[in-house]
Amino acid sequence: MLGWKRNIIFLVLLQLLLGLAYLERIPRIYIDEIWDSSLGYSLANEGSLRHPSIEGFGGSDIHYVPPRVVLPVVCAAIFKVTGYSITASRIGSVLFGTLATVSFYAVMRRWFGEKQGFFIVLAFIIHPWFFEVNRCSRPEIYCTALALVFLWLMVVFFDSGSRRSAFFAGVFAGLSSLSHPNGLILVFAISCVLIVWQRGKLLLHLIPWAIMGLAITVLPYVIYVLRAIQDPQVSFTGQMLINALHKSLVQAEITRWKIFLQLPEGIPLAIIMLVSWIMACYRSTAADKAIAAIVVIFVLILPFATVNYIGRYLFATIPFFSALIVRLIWRLTADRNLLLQNWCKLRYAISTGIAAIYLLTCLTFIGLMFYCLRGADFTRVINRVASVVGSKSSVYGNPIFWLGHDQYKYGPYLITHEDLLLQDAIKMVSKHRFDYAVRTAWFGAPPVGIARPPLAMPGFRDNSIDDWVCRKFGTKIDEFQDPYYGPIEIYKLNWEKGPH
Repeated sequence: MLGWKRNIIFLVLLQLLLGLAYLERIPRIYIDEIWDSSLGYSLANEGSLRHPSIEGFGGSDIHYVPPRVVLPVVCAAIFKVTGYSITASRIGSVLFGTLATVSFYAVMRRWFGEKQGFFIVLAFIIHPWFFEVNRCSRPEIYCTALALVFLWLMVVFFDSGSRRSAFFAGVFAGLSSLSHPNGLILVFAISCVLIVWQRGKLLLHLIPWAIMGLAITVLPYVIYVLRAIQDPQVSFTGQMLINALHKSLVQAEITRWKIFLQLPEGIPLAIIMLVSWIMACYRSTAADKAIAAIVVIFVLILPFATVNYIGRYLFATIPFFSALIVRLIWRLTADRNLLLQNWCKLRYAISTGIAAIYLLTCLTFIGLMFYCLRGADFTRVINRVASVVGSKSSVYGNPIFWLGHDQYKYGPYLITHEDLLLQDAIKMVSKHRFDYAVRTAWFGAPPVGIARPPLAMPGFRDNSIDDWVCRKFGTKIDEFQDPYYGPIEIYKLNWEKGPH
């Protein structure tokens, strides 16, 4: 009894230590963090779920309707207490990282015992993707943590037949699905695998109670959406980008996996992940096969359910890959029926090598993030912009500059689509008669990871509305270089000015 409590305390403290240190600065602020946390800001200060500074995205400035509402609700509760800041917006992610740590350990302890469960969750906590996602105001950690609670409750149900466990499994399935559509995919994968593994045992007890919990959780959101779309300017399909599904599917997935595996630097870890999955299907336990199957189902469904090819969408597989890798190491040292039965020293050498590569790769990444980005304070950039434009001026620029909304008037920012002509986009922007515009060297989002920002400002880019506005209507009045966010220029705008 004392052993598992000690394990939990150590794992949670480690997760909090890695999650809270330099939280405002590491990683660099990601544009999607503003997208999500500003919803919480509106909810906390206006009582409405909408983007306070976005225009042209299916009416999201009126009502935001996609199923990723858990993070805004959590952030709104935090902002009510602390006010808005980068740190406050990220605290919720750290808390849900703690929830993921505890619930995943509960499952792994049941399946593989205290020692293996401890090392599996330790491998999860130090994985580079967990380190980053656990510190970002993005929904990946929310939907994954809630899905892991769902997994734990499902395991408890199949062990005990508890109707309470079935009911709350439905509740957390709903919460995970309302955190992000990927949560629904992960919950579906877990459900399929566990039901098949248990051969439908107690299914008649599970379904009605789980559906009841799911319905109670999801129904308020459904009612909210049905009311929101009564406004003709609000489009559920437009905000979900339904029409963009399945475009360039193969190429998008190749790009996603390259980002996720951090190729070519991540080749050693990628090989270990692949081998661990293959070996989970060879002379393994039912639990090993279940974990491998969850990964496969999630990965196969994901391309057909998302229009975004970012690598962090595969974060949901990290806890399961962590389990597979530790299980591979454990089986190599203890299971003589696995491989190389008569080569004990070789099996120990291979398992030690796998553990060393994994540990070295993970700790090197975390160490580099702390070393390279410890000074990446975006408030320094905001303060410089605010000192130039003044508190009463309206500012147009990348949505990341909404962070300075309390020091100047920001936005709205136009979210464009491929079918929107540049001339029409400029007309939509010019009607607001902004006083200033901010131009950055990076396009779309700041550099990720430890990548260095551009050293010089590029020429005006034809595919950037921001650049067109600055070139056509602006006069540069200030420029500065931030060591972590690169060159930044500030333009005074004159809307009577012609092309030059």
